[in-house]
Amino acid sequence: MSKPRSLLDRKNSFGWLSIGLHWFATLAIILLWFIGQSIALQSIEQIDARRSLHVTLGLIVWLPLVARIAWRFKAGHPYVNGQTLMTHRLAKAAHYVMLLVLMVMLISGPLMAWAMPERSALSETAFSFHSFTAKALAALVLLHILAALKHLMFHEDETVARIFVPRTDDTQDEE
Repeated sequence: MSKPRSLLDRKNSFGWLSIGLHWFATLAIILLWFIGQSIALQSIEQIDARRSLHVTLGLIVWLPLVARIAWRFKAGHPYVNGQTLMTHRLAKAAHYVMLLVLMVMLISGPLMAWAMPERSALSETAFSFHSFTAKALAALVLLHILAALKHLMFHEDETVARIFVPRTDDTQDEE
């Protein structure tokens, strides 16, 4: 008899909460990244409007992104059947680095926005951190996607499938 799909993570499966937060964060980060990157490409008249859009959307998604980070640190990382312990540890470390970089962005973004009118040392430092971590996060996300594709094409594990739907089999929590 199969178990119901869970809202919370289990030993070998992400739950619906983790899956929902993952995909919400994915969409929010991609949207914010493209809007943020487009600010410098705007005409002088449009820069403030594009920056305001980026800041407004950033503030709207700020709390759910913080919740996503907090939840992942609290819940840990379910083990993937078929994955080696070393691969699991590397994936976990990469995820934590991505989350820490995202946290720096979530701190530096509002600091930069609030300090921006004065063009103070704080706003310049926050801008440097925000800009650097945006590039770092883009690189880490690209590596994350490439690693997922590698698992999808070359491994017989559940790495990709588990971020779409929680497992339901009876053996999950016994392994």
